[in-house]
Amino acid sequence: MNVKSCSFCTLPEERKLFINSGAILIRDAYPVSKGHSLVLPKKHVGSFFELTEFEQLELIQLLNHAKSDLDQLFHPTAYNVGINDGIAAGQTIPHLLHLVTPPDM
Repeated sequence: MNVKSCSFCTLPEERKLFINSGAILIRDAYPVSKGHSLVLPKKHVGSFFELTEFEQLELIQLLNHAKSDLDQLFHPTAYNVGINDGIAAGQTIPHLLHLVTPPDM
């Protein structure tokens, strides 16, 4: 998949909730629960492990921001943080990190 055909590399600005120098935070278009969020690297890569350590830290910084935002909005009791890295791991679009709240909230 190249940058022009990647749905995350061509996101409309209104989908972007928060941005830092290396990552973008959005809500999932097909959420499994209220507030299901995605933290995306700005760099088009298929694997978390292709990012530099600094770029990984930028993702983690937005992940923490997403948690604070969801704490205020929905007051969840728990979170799942997921990285599906590779097709065999369930990755459908090679480009993201998930923050999911429990479906029962």
